[in-house]
Amino acid sequence: MRPPATPPSTDLDLTFRLSFRPFVQYLTEQRQFCPATDQLSALYSYLIEQFSVDAETELVPDPDRLSTLFQLATVAVLPLTHINRGLSYAFGLPFPWTVFHYSERFGQLLNQYPTLTANLAAQISPQEQQRFLYRLILEKHYGQPSQPETPSFHFQEPLRELTKYYAVSVDTTFLAARPNRSLPPLNPAWIAFAHGEGPAPDPNHALPIQEFAFEGFAFFMLEDVTEAETLLQLREIFAHLHSEAEPVLYRRFETALRNLCGQPDLEISIVPFQQVNGNFVHQSETSARSVILRHSEKVIDGYKDPVAQQLLRELIQEPVPRLFPNLEGLPETERERLRQYGFRSFLWYPIVADTEGLGILEMASPQPDAFAEGVLPKIEQVIPLVQELLRYQLHQFNQQLAQLIKDKFTSLQPAVEWKFREAAWEYLRLGRNEPLNSPATQVRFPQVFPLYGAVDIRNSSQERYKAVRQDFSDQFTALQTLLRELDFPEESARLRQLSARASFWQETLTADPNPEDELGMAEFLTQEINPYLQQIQRRFSEPIAPLTAYFRQTTAADGQFHAALQRYERSVEWLNTVVNSFIEEAEKQLQALYPHYFERYRTDGMEYTIYVGPSIAPQKPFEPGYLRQFYQWQLNTMVEMAHLTHLIRPNLPVRLQTTQLLLAHTHPVDISFRQDEHRFDVEGSYSIRYEVLKKRIDKALVAGTQERLTQPDTLVLVYTNAREIADYLPFIAQFQQQKKVRPSLEYLNLEPLQGVAHLKALRLHLNYPAD
Repeated sequence: MRPPATPPSTDLDLTFRLSFRPFVQYLTEQRQFCPATDQLSALYSYLIEQFSVDAETELVPDPDRLSTLFQLATVAVLPLTHINRGLSYAFGLPFPWTVFHYSERFGQLLNQYPTLTANLAAQISPQEQQRFLYRLILEKHYGQPSQPETPSFHFQEPLRELTKYYAVSVDTTFLAARPNRSLPPLNPAWIAFAHGEGPAPDPNHALPIQEFAFEGFAFFMLEDVTEAETLLQLREIFAHLHSEAEPVLYRRFETALRNLCGQPDLEISIVPFQQVNGNFVHQSETSARSVILRHSEKVIDGYKDPVAQQLLRELIQEPVPRLFPNLEGLPETERERLRQYGFRSFLWYPIVADTEGLGILEMASPQPDAFAEGVLPKIEQVIPLVQELLRYQLHQFNQQLAQLIKDKFTSLQPAVEWKFREAAWEYLRLGRNEPLNSPATQVRFPQVFPLYGAVDIRNSSQERYKAVRQDFSDQFTALQTLLRELDFPEESARLRQLSARASFWQETLTADPNPEDELGMAEFLTQEINPYLQQIQRRFSEPIAPLTAYFRQTTAADGQFHAALQRYERSVEWLNTVVNSFIEEAEKQLQALYPHYFERYRTDGMEYTIYVGPSIAPQKPFEPGYLRQFYQWQLNTMVEMAHLTHLIRPNLPVRLQTTQLLLAHTHPVDISFRQDEHRFDVEGSYSIRYEVLKKRIDKALVAGTQERLTQPDTLVLVYTNAREIADYLPFIAQFQQQKKVRPSLEYLNLEPLQGVAHLKALRLHLNYPAD
């Protein structure tokens, strides 16, 4: 078999010369241990006779003679029972990487991957080459056995959208390292470096490799280690559950699982079995990730859907993989919809640990029998890792619920604590037999007046989006400069390729990228650029200044590539701190006026709801004047908060603005504490309308226009009829006299909202002390 082209020479500028002398010497030594009449001795003698002539000449035999000799060498190296087993082996030289003769299987791989040997040579670093030569010299001349016994190198070979991983073991039995001068004393640091347990010795104390002449030939065994390497990668992925973003982890997991199964077109998802009160639930991102839910018009996970709940319980009770070749066996609706999207095979794999349902692994393929034969055993190897991921997700989900309950629903304010104590006493008095939501134990406050206000950061989503784009742009600009500065001739093609892709992403940033583009940019930087640049850095004992500077900007919390987002987040945090601190102190003063229930929610800004009325504080008479003082407090605090945010705006890293909104609602509502959700909620259809108004008015538009109602430097009161703002107007007039509000008032009609129509608004334009 004709050898392939010889790849480039080693960076160490050392070469091995083909010679049969070490092989003849090995055969001669082995023959000494055989009786003269033994058949093995006769075989050794025959081989020695065949190779001796070529061993004494410095010339490389012609290709036909070389092929014949290596066929004979195969008999000596491999047992006859192994030669025809489809092993992938070759004879050649390690540096420069050269192959003279190879097996049929090795040749098939060369046809499949024409650059296989060249890629192997390119992926062996100078330090690995140096360590190989140390092992060889230490073994041949210092009696130090190699560890591992047979040196090996790992490399990867892209194939379509998959990556195959191979290991090449090198048998150095027939290689010789002949010193040109007397050998120096053995240095323990050489052994540590050769075994991978220490750094390369400095030049003054290094093993003088250049003083040796290398000759002979090596025996290579090539092994496909894709499965083992992919499993290692998967373990590495799950080792970073707490440190990497979930979308990045998922993308890496999917890529590794496709490599493991050898199928580049698999669509994969992992769906956790999240539960609330014993019922299975799902979030919108779960639906978006799930193969079956993403491509289905029917949601199979309704919280109160008994059919969906029963289906999931049956999956947990019988946690066996369910294969659907050609989609047969799936419900007709799901089958046809998956076919519309090009799928022909589907797999459901329930993930259960100790009878606990953790989730489900879904896989879909455009191939009809994608999960037949040996694919399922490969998938089963990663199930323990999938269990860990699902446990982590379920833990995060439950922690999120617990924190939400703790922050939003369970803290008892003094104004209403008495009612909870009363309900608890009734529960104890009735011998714990009365349900907590019964009339005797229910915490309920009828006929209370609701007051709602909100301070919102204007265009917060757009501002954050701009910051992220700016950080990406800065990083891609710096990256392109770095790739041009790196002067590594052997890497020039790869550097040009990466530079072109960085330019592509830089151009994408100017064309309004979508979330998938942002994910692609992040993956390109974290999974391709960073590992590649780190690999370059590891080749050198001294830091490379441009690389060090780039990584510092990448990893530092205040690095250039995080600067815009950091500025935005500091601005948001500053505004929120000012607004929330102010409202917290102001509400304490209001509590002294009359006891009330106060709920504050932190969003991109702040919103609050106040409930006040005689049922909350029956011990204190509720005079009509109290309600007007609450209205005055609302107006005053909104104006003051607007002044504060305007005052600090010039000092913000990003000059964000706020909008101010109040809902005028003079009709009382009934509220009760919901035991299932641990929070107060309104009762009755009219009260529910108030809740609907609160949730929707911040997006309201002025009638007949596309203008947002809420604007910076204004305060808006939303109402249904003029009676609802009558009590506010005297205070507005007072603020106009004090020049806190400008004389002009805008009375506006609003565009209908979902489920709400005929809303009106009064928009006040604010004066600031410096205006």
